Amino acid sequence: MKRMKRFVCAIMVLAIAVLACGCTTPAPSSQAAKEAAAVPDLIGNWSGTMKGYIEEKGYTDYPDEAMTMRVTGQTGRIFSGEIVFSNQTATHEVKAFAGAINPDGRTFSIVEHGGGSSTGTLLSPGELELVYIERTVPFTIAIDTLEKS
Repeated sequence: MKRMKRFVCAIMVLAIAVLACGCTTPAPSSQAAKEAAAVPDLIGNWSGTMKGYIEEKGYTDYPDEAMTMRVTGQTGRIFSGEIVFSNQTATHEVKAFAGAINPDGRTFSIVEHGGGSSTGTLLSPGELELVYIERTVPFTIAIDTLEKS
């Protein structure tokens, strides 16, 4: 009987030790979760094409217009500059903007002076895509594919 009590006590001590070790050991964490995505350097000129839809006008590929996003400043994940729209003969609109890069280091948001906003995706270090939304009348949506020059 005494031997049985010792055996049961030993099993209980062992069980408590195993539980204590399992409950106090932190769960393993992935290295990817610990490392933040690198912040891309967006400073420079990004130029390219636009395709969109304008209320009451319909679909367009803006055949006579060019777009250049000039990123002139960046501090960490916040950046700013101006977007220049021009045709074959002259510049016809310049809009100031500011943006923020998401923690993934790949997607971002932009707000433009006077209205309009974009969500963006960095497709590669030298190419990005913007989805522009203008909610005023007439509403507009466009996809801009830009390359860094």
